[in-house]
Amino acid sequence: MAAIVWSARSDRNRVRGLVTRLSPDAYADRLAGVLERFVGDVQTVASDARAFARVGASSLLIWTLDVLTAALVFAAFGVGLAPGTLLAVSFFAVSVGNLAKVLPLSPGGVGLYEGAFALLVVGLVPTVAPATALGAAIVDHAVKNAVTVAGGVVSMLVLNVSLTTAVERTAGRRGPEAEREADLD
Repeated sequence: MAAIVWSARSDRNRVRGLVTRLSPDAYADRLAGVLERFVGDVQTVASDARAFARVGASSLLIWTLDVLTAALVFAAFGVGLAPGTLLAVSFFAVSVGNLAKVLPLSPGGVGLYEGAFALLVVGLVPTVAPATALGAAIVDHAVKNAVTVAGGVVSMLVLNVSLTTAVERTAGRRGPEAEREADLD
């Protein structure tokens, strides 16, 4: 992470060269693309101190809510852990689950998050049954995905953003150009 922040001072992005040096296959190329976008985004934010502070503060808030949600889900499963242990296990489980989702192996990290989350919980707290850890991970991820979808819908309505327009712009198409291309097809 320090290397990414350090690289933000320059406009250079050496991710593809490093990744393809390790492996020249199509998966490595895809992974390099994901990492390049991430590094580019970090470089953009790191170049503006106010943006960096806003992104940092909102990330910390979201991370805290993420951990508290996991702790509440664990508590609902009756794992019987002391509050400090419950928060620590939730922190590490969410951290490892989110890191697992970074790998583009499944849509939305479904399965990766749950597996990493449950394995870490069972490894840290042997008194928690594997089925309980997996059940908590599934419910935790489902709650977070439901909140994300609901938040996206509310944001679209409040900001008057069309999902179709957003998809077209993401694909590099804009308004009348997209209509002309559709007429040609």
